[in-house]
Amino acid sequence: MTTFTKHKAKKIILCIALALLLLIASSAIAFKIYASNYYKADAGIISEIESQHAATVTEYNEDTLLFVPADENKIKAGIVFYPGGKVEYTAYSGLMYELAQRGYMCILTRMPENLAFLDIDAADGYDDLISSVPSWYIAGHSLGGVAAGMYIGDLIENGDTMPFDGIILLASYITEDLSDTDLKLLSIYGSNDGVINLESYKENKVNWPADNTEYILDGGIHSFFGCYGIQSGDGKPAMTNVEQIRQTAAIIDSWIQ
Repeated sequence: MTTFTKHKAKKIILCIALALLLLIASSAIAFKIYASNYYKADAGIISEIESQHAATVTEYNEDTLLFVPADENKIKAGIVFYPGGKVEYTAYSGLMYELAQRGYMCILTRMPENLAFLDIDAADGYDDLISSVPSWYIAGHSLGGVAAGMYIGDLIENGDTMPFDGIILLASYITEDLSDTDLKLLSIYGSNDGVINLESYKENKVNWPADNTEYILDGGIHSFFGCYGIQSGDGKPAMTNVEQIRQTAAIIDSWIQ
């Protein structure tokens, strides 16, 4: 190979490397812009719910809020909650207050860039809390529910100890096959939900364990499982945000008991 040819080859390699770096940088910038456009918690509605309950809320760590019933001696079970995609995690505080009022310790996890897929193992690291309550469930809204199902699937695949008795899906579905497990599954979605992909939801019912329960909230929508307004493409609600959250908490309570 001549010196000229070698020089030309180096230039081509350099150009390809620069192009790849630019592509990576552009993708990172595009993702950051995408992730920064998220739904923020509605503090007004959350405060309305909070004012009616006596749960204790603490920052377990910088990425976790812990909701504990007023009477810690009467905790029924624990729930680890995965937020929906591109939704501020505190938007689910209203539901956590309602569940805590009914006797459930709730762990609400913050997700990187508000996307549960970036931290599927977010339920790890709470051994002290899990050991203090005999029964635990993992729950998630929308894409958070999908991620929660993936976490359960990873535990099973790796042969790890299963700390959960079941999974709670809010306007969500699981892609992991849990049909041969003895887990319980609760699925809730609203009749007026304009966001959930019902085709994918129905197709993935084959992954449900035998012990499953489905509730369809009459007049409920996708967004009102949290408190963050109504997201793009959702349906028209036939109940208030607060009412949907209360009904959801009541269904979960009845199902666990």
